[in-house]
Amino acid sequence: MSASKLSKNIISNVGGVENINSLTHCVTRLRFVLKEKEKVDKDTIDNLDGVTSSLYSGGQYQVIIGQDVADVFEDIISNYELNGTKKGAADTNQGEDKKSILGRLDQLFSILASIFTPLIPAMQGMGFLKIILVLAKFMGASPESTTYQLVNTLSDSFFYFLPFLVAWSAAERFKANKALALMLTGLLLHPGFMELFKANEQVSFLGINVPNINYTGSILPPILTILLLSYVQKLLNKLLPKLFKTVFSSVIALIITMPIAILIIGPIGNWGGAVLVNLFNSLYQFSPLLSGAVIGGLWQVIIIVGMHWLVLTLIQFPNIDSLGVDRVTVAFAPSIMCQIAAGLAVALKVKNKAVRQNALSLTVTSLLSGGVIEPVMYGVNIKYRKPFYFVLVGGAVGGAITGACGAGITAPVMFGIYTLPAFFGKGFTGLMIGTLVGCSMTFLLTYFFGVDKAIEEKQKKELEAYTAEIV
Repeated sequence: MSASKLSKNIISNVGGVENINSLTHCVTRLRFVLKEKEKVDKDTIDNLDGVTSSLYSGGQYQVIIGQDVADVFEDIISNYELNGTKKGAADTNQGEDKKSILGRLDQLFSILASIFTPLIPAMQGMGFLKIILVLAKFMGASPESTTYQLVNTLSDSFFYFLPFLVAWSAAERFKANKALALMLTGLLLHPGFMELFKANEQVSFLGINVPNINYTGSILPPILTILLLSYVQKLLNKLLPKLFKTVFSSVIALIITMPIAILIIGPIGNWGGAVLVNLFNSLYQFSPLLSGAVIGGLWQVIIIVGMHWLVLTLIQFPNIDSLGVDRVTVAFAPSIMCQIAAGLAVALKVKNKAVRQNALSLTVTSLLSGGVIEPVMYGVNIKYRKPFYFVLVGGAVGGAITGACGAGITAPVMFGIYTLPAFFGKGFTGLMIGTLVGCSMTFLLTYFFGVDKAIEEKQKKELEAYTAEIV
């Protein structure tokens, strides 16, 4: 189905344009904030050609499309008048689901995902540059050559300027002024700010001591700072007369936000990130095997709730930047291939030809997509339920072996056939063994116990209904 036809069908089945508050997208999903979710015809959307699945999460109705999501998104915003259609648009839904603790956590994860999603192209570019450097060095290129160093500097610039990228994306998400957001983040990273602490035993602002913190590579401080800036700007827009708003709004926002950022928000954000980092690193130091089992077993759940980019940016990125390798989060790798193994097992086990072809197509798509496993995860494994549970089991076993063997990752990339060079080095054999064992376990469990006949029959009827509809 063409992007134009698919977008038309999706819009009509979410209740029409008038039922949409805002629309954003990530790597594989359209994310709708709807006025009334009761108007959604989920079954029809799930069975559209080009749609893998759909779900409600974080106050959003998410339609999982895959790698064509950007084309469908562009077609929608080009042909329909919607509010908040920019990436990272604010979530204006105030549904009841947000009032519960789980609802608020879901919303938080959704916000974090919307901040990190626009950074994915830069992450991917930087990751593949690192892979190119690994291959170049392996083939005899000198790390001392200026060409090598220029490419290396380009890839490292992502880490160095990560707080700026996060601030820019957060400003988009929270609807704050991007220029002011970058100025405030620039203060935290400015060489002069760091030099103050070298030249003075104690730095103070209006008599209040400023904590000595290095914000290079930080994530949470810029996010919290820009969130505060957005509230300050909204308040000033309400309070200031139009005559003064244009001239004084920016400087007042900076004067209010800056001291709170360096005295309160920055230290709190830095502390929060440090707690999460220390938790994962301490678990790894205590037992690499246990750490690998936990990360490998829970990674697919972490992806579903949208926390994977936060974990990677707080733990994996700093380790690669400072040590050249990360041995903590690499345990996620086998679970990626376990999704493929489960999808393949379903494709070989089911008897209906249409269901088999659908499962096989989604499995191959995920295998060749460079680590993007949402098509097979949502289109096959979660639909059949048990295969997804067996993915968690295989991921835990594979992750435990990977952790115990001391495997590492030298570039922040997903695990796939194109990215293997990023995993070369100590423990690579252990990673391959862990992946093989985890995939074998997942495949066998899924093949013999994972295909529910009732669900297969339901899938068969859905595909038959769709086929009859388009004939």
